[in-house]
Amino acid sequence: MEGRDLAVSLAGGRIAIGGVSLLAPGVVGRAMIGPDGDSVGTRLFLRVVGARDLALGLGVLVALDRDAPVHGWLRASAVVDGLDAAGSLLARDHLRPTVFPAAVGAATAGALLSGWLAGQLDA
Repeated sequence: MEGRDLAVSLAGGRIAIGGVSLLAPGVVGRAMIGPDGDSVGTRLFLRVVGARDLALGLGVLVALDRDAPVHGWLRASAVVDGLDAAGSLLARDHLRPTVFPAAVGAATAGALLSGWLAGQLDA
């Protein structure tokens, strides 16, 4: 798989996760932390994060579609994924035990892949 294809796949996943977080934040919250995940504050936070992910994913896809520089979008994606991984580590005791490894793993993988792609694609 080429770098461009990886970037499209990564952006698609980010858009999907962002969309679900925007449209069904209570479902996402309950899946991540349990019954408390349906609180008003948690739903608001998940919508904000969902909007961020949706915007970053769309930014990558639009840049690729227009043959515009994509490295800025990918670097921003790497930063937020790295922060998500760190946040998941700090919140470990509040995440469901089955969710924690997936949350940290996906965020770490996203950060590393986005950072690598940022250096590959506009070079």
